Amino acid sequence: MEKKWDIIVAGGGLAGVSASIAAGREACRVLLIEKMGFLGGCATASLVTPMMINNDSEGNPLNRGLYVEILDRLSRTSNSAKHTNGNPGWFNPESMKFLLDEMCEESGVDLLFDTQLIGVKADEDRIHSVECFNKGGLRQFYADYFIDATGDADLAFYAGVPTESEEHQSLTLRFNMDNVNLIAFSQWLTDLEPEMELSSVEFIDSDNILLTTAHTSENIGWKLRPYFQLAIKDGVIKPEDAEYFQVFSIPGQKNAITFNCPRIYAEKPLNPLDPWDISYAYIQGRKQIRRLEKFCKFYLTGFEDAYISQIAPGLGIRDSRRIDGRYKLTDNDILNSKKFKNKAASSNYPIDIHGNSKDKSELTVLSKIDHYDIPQECLMPENISNLLVAGKPISATFKAQASARIQPNCMAMGEYAGKYWASKIKHDKDV
Repeated sequence: MEKKWDIIVAGGGLAGVSASIAAGREACRVLLIEKMGFLGGCATASLVTPMMINNDSEGNPLNRGLYVEILDRLSRTSNSAKHTNGNPGWFNPESMKFLLDEMCEESGVDLLFDTQLIGVKADEDRIHSVECFNKGGLRQFYADYFIDATGDADLAFYAGVPTESEEHQSLTLRFNMDNVNLIAFSQWLTDLEPEMELSSVEFIDSDNILLTTAHTSENIGWKLRPYFQLAIKDGVIKPEDAEYFQVFSIPGQKNAITFNCPRIYAEKPLNPLDPWDISYAYIQGRKQIRRLEKFCKFYLTGFEDAYISQIAPGLGIRDSRRIDGRYKLTDNDILNSKKFKNKAASSNYPIDIHGNSKDKSELTVLSKIDHYDIPQECLMPENISNLLVAGKPISATFKAQASARIQPNCMAMGEYAGKYWASKIKHDKDV
């Protein structure tokens, strides 16, 4: 007879890992299936670091649990750090891979890498198994309960859960540069902008500098603007390369800079569910990265001897499918700081839309003294009784998802989903 798990989690990003660890710690038999060869999802495969700030009015994380534990464990080896703006989510993505392996092992989670979900077996309102493909061929894996943490609602979609995907934010292909003289770059930024209103430089110690700076097409006084204009005039970069530029330092990598760019340029909006659009995005993204490397080396102090050390294995995809759940989180819920009895996560992160064409971006900042809740019903499809969906594809409007999608929230939702099924399993056994 085929082995059967209590819970199968599809997707080893931070939502899926959090779900698996939480359920594993409750003595559930958990199988975590991941298409890559490592855990972390956007945090590691897409190089999305740092995590976005999501604190209460006193500067404490709104979601604690595994989010705080993971960062605390990374901090013991100087692979995470807290910025003066209150964001504790600056981390080293390579060290994150090691830690997530360790935590899943400690929790008794079975890991299956290089395995692609391709379908489900279900009848009426229950899923019985997932169909996957890996080096062993086509395989069925069975469980009583399932968690979709794929980021694209793949498991839910295959199970017949209604989804929405009418519009999308821009795609990004992030990259890192190494051998950067961070001290020289930091001093140059400080001389360029002593007031630090648009950039931020913090000297932690002789080996750790936390910094960020940016430039967009909006003319709001960016200090890097003259350098981008000159580079465009010189033909080193194209105008689309200057649409959105953002860099961060990386704790634990003292000579490295990570880039939250480029936004992928295209003549038409790109669909992250279209394989042709995805393929185009990788090719176009690498072209833009080569130009941005030249820009940094020619125009930014400290990058003279720097080089590209890593291009993200996966695209930065901010949204794709969203399920129709028992409750749909709305823009008004967020703007009115709505609270719910059974909350899976809490957030006051802005409605942050990275437009897939010029002038389509939007940033709506929320109250710093309040927050909204994401209710458990946003994780629950209407038509499947043994499935929860955690992370980006929850039931939400397009704008609401643009706030709820950040990694601290995804981790909290995953942890909630794992504990929810664990309590249900315990109840089943006690009855």
